Amino acid sequence: MSEYLTAISEGDATTATALDDRAVVAQHEGTTTEEAGDFESLRTDAILQAADSRITDISVEPEARAVEGDDDTRRVLFRYELAGRPHESSLDVRWDDESYEWMLTQSLTLSLFVDAVQSKVSFEPAPFRIPGIADTVSSDAGTAPSLYLVYPGEYTITAAFPEDRLAPGTSKTQSVVADIPGDAQVQFDVVKLPSR
Repeated sequence: MSEYLTAISEGDATTATALDDRAVVAQHEGTTTEEAGDFESLRTDAILQAADSRITDISVEPEARAVEGDDDTRRVLFRYELAGRPHESSLDVRWDDESYEWMLTQSLTLSLFVDAVQSKVSFEPAPFRIPGIADTVSSDAGTAPSLYLVYPGEYTITAAFPEDRLAPGTSKTQSVVADIPGDAQVQFDVVKLPSR
């Protein structure tokens, strides 16, 4: 667990993804997220390293409790800070007889939604820019994923569509803290959807 959290704190998404990839697939298998989500584009070293802030001050409880009497599954408690706020959570790990090590059965990924919203019933994924990727993300609303998985962090999201489509008073650039519990959402209020 320490290796996983340290990798995220250091911007090493390559290591974090190698440790949690099976857990990510298992968590989303058979859900609409599996079909509508993008699990890879924002889980990269470049994105995590370009985050405005990442997790810091990590501590992992040395004693992991067995989950529901199953000695092969343990719940590991941990703490960290993000954007100046302390957080406490846990993830489950399971003993793997083939590799002789504890494997994550849950990940510390969060869903990030970036939407252009005209009304409660008129919205679509918004094309956006994020530090760490040179190209526009989600440039075609018709084929864009409805969500992206990210590691905990503070990210700057910039709308990548004409500014005259934004509703008055809506900023073209927003900061979002993706953190537990829950998902992160960036909403650009628009007078006209980017795809029209």
